[in-house]
This record gives sequence, structure tokens and C-alpha cells, in this order.
Amino acid sequence: MIKKSIASSLFLSLVYCQGVDYAGPDDPAGDIEAEREGYMNGNRVLLYFQNTTELSAWQKPNVSKWPNNPDGTKMLDGIGLLVGAKVYIENDLNNSTVDTLPITDLNQLNGNDYHTLYYLQTSYREEMDTDLTGQVEWGFYPVFGYFNENNEYPALSRIPESWPTSGWPSSEGKIWPGEWNGRFGRGVRYADLETYFVVNDAHDLEYLGDDDLVKYYPKYSSTKIEESTSIQSGEVWGGLGLRVETTGFQWNNPQARDAIFWEYNISNTSNMIFLKFALATGLIMQLVGMVQMMRWDTLMIFWIFHIHGMKTVSA
Repeated sequence: MIKKSIASSLFLSLVYCQGVDYAGPDDPAGDIEAEREGYMNGNRVLLYFQNTTELSAWQKPNVSKWPNNPDGTKMLDGIGLLVGAKVYIENDLNNSTVDTLPITDLNQLNGNDYHTLYYLQTSYREEMDTDLTGQVEWGFYPVFGYFNENNEYPALSRIPESWPTSGWPSSEGKIWPGEWNGRFGRGVRYADLETYFVVNDAHDLEYLGDDDLVKYYPKYSSTKIEESTSIQSGEVWGGLGLRVETTGFQWNNPQARDAIFWEYNISNTSNMIFLKFALATGLIMQLVGMVQMMRWDTLMIFWIFHIHGMKTVSA
């Protein structure tokens, strides 16, 4: 048997920083009604994606293929972005009160009583936490404003009809109507194909139930999910206060035509600092015809982390 090294590569860049205050758009809570799906097909890699950060889908046909021709092979069952953190809450040792005061200095943990809340934010086809009805998943949802709401797909660089008609959200209001807002700047379509969307975790109410005696409010208890939202409207804003700005791009030149790039810019929009924070992606590969069709001798994944001004790179 001759093994073939995989020629298509997935490059993932994750940029996170909580050393400076968030200064981006004041986005509304994500919404299930904002979910859209599309295909990255700008080179020899075909990949189905959703603007929830989930890539590929094992239950659907023709969702990932390399090379993107009639002889291509399915590559992936699914990829999910996972963002985790621990939140420490002061314990006032009074069982009749609800503890809500977060600890933002590791030195305060020594010799003090505290509670630990665990978060792992994602959007994936299975194993998601839900509300009591089982109908609302507590995870990432896409934000309105970053695509044309009258279309059925996310914003794609080569389809101007998919861009938001009134401009892109920014801290100064809507900007650049009729121009692409991508990885390389205003109006620049440097890649052969690029997509851009934003999600947040406002709908994660796992630790904010009526019976919970330990609660974490990322934006204070007075901040609510907008009444216009189709799910959990009027509920307190939950989760960690995460905002994930996602860009996917492809080039069709000989050097990059077998690669697809995804960049996640993750912001902490809450009023607190996370003492312990983690990033990961869950990757499930499709292995078919183990003897005759083996293509998975090598899978190249390239990571770039940028945390507190320090950059580390691993492969």
C-alpha cells in the first residue's frame, strides 16, 4: 500500500487579546434567524460552512472535497471552534444570597472562598447545552448586520448582493456601503474568495437560571437580549461576553490553490478579565477506503496566537 500525503491544507489563525478594552461595534445578541450557509469554492478546495463558525457537515452530501472535481475525495466531517474559560465568583458564605461578584485578580484566590464556573462556547451539530425545552442551544449565534438579510448566504467577496446594503457595522455606525469589508482592508478583494461574519455567545444562560445561587453577568444584570431577537428576547445577556469575527479566504494561484484559511478574531466585550482562557478547534476527518484511498498521512494545521502582546506559533 502506498500512502499519499494530503495535498490540501487547513490553516487556522486565532487572535485573542484582553489586554486592551474592546472598541468595536456594539453588536446586538446573535440570532438563530441570522444563520446562513455557503460554500468556499475559490480554489481546488470545496468546503461547506455556516456563519455559526461550524465548517462542513457529515450528514450532508458534497460538503467538503479535494480536489474540487468529479474525482475529488471528501475531506472533513466537521470542524467546530471551541472557546473556553474559567470564571471565579466570590463566595460570601451566606446561603440565602446569590453570589455574583467575579474575581479578576489571581492573588485574590489565595486564602479566599470562591466558586468556579466553567464555560466552553461553540456551535456544533451535537452535544450542545440547551434550555429546558431543548429548543434553544446555548452557544454561538451569528449577528445581523454583516450580510444582506434578504439573501440566503453569508457575505462573500465576489457576490456584492450578499453584502449589507446600508454598510458594515463599526464603532462609528455603518460604514463603507457598496464596498467589501474583509481581511485586507476597505474595498480590497485580495483573495480570490473571502467570507466574513460575526458571532457572539449572548444566548448562553446556563448559569443564569432562577434557581442558580452563583451567577456570572458579563455585561451586568441590567443588559438584556433585545426584544427583536427571535429567541430568548428580554432575557439577561449571558455567556462570557465573547465576540468572534470570522474570515475565511482562498487563493487560486499554484502556491495556495490547495489550501483554505480561517481567521478568528476573538474579543472579550464583557466588563471583566478572564483569569484562565483556552482556544481550540475540534476536527473530525473523513477516512474512506483505508487501504486504497488513504490520503491522511499528513494534515497540516498552522496556528498563530496573539495574547497580551505575545505571539506564539505552533504547527
